[in-house]
Amino acid sequence: MAGKNISSVDEKGRVLIPQSIRDALNLKAGEKVVLEMDRVGNFVKIEPAHEKKLLKLHILLSDKPGALASAASALARIKVDLVSTQSHSSNRGEAAEWVVECNPGKAGIDGIKSALARAGAKVKESYWE
Repeated sequence: MAGKNISSVDEKGRVLIPQSIRDALNLKAGEKVVLEMDRVGNFVKIEPAHEKKLLKLHILLSDKPGALASAASALARIKVDLVSTQSHSSNRGEAAEWVVECNPGKAGIDGIKSALARAGAKVKESYWE
């Protein structure tokens, strides 16, 4: 299960990232990670570097005027760089799907999900390409 796990530091200072977390972050052997220390909270944040890769999102939203603009504005506010997008109605007048390839910058998937939820949209699927 991804989330909190306990690991130990070996004699060379290495820490094993548990498989459940590697799977959740789509980390493969040899990939680089970014380490960021928070001195106030006394923790280390580890995130995938995913060099030259884009985050692909499948977003569900209502098929109403302004719904797509609202979702796009929510991503712009958190500085997500949209590289390509495609949208279509999945149920005319009711539901639509928006496929986005983006560079999330510092937003992260949780920030994206929160921003889109506030705009009335939901991330159906996300993965790195």
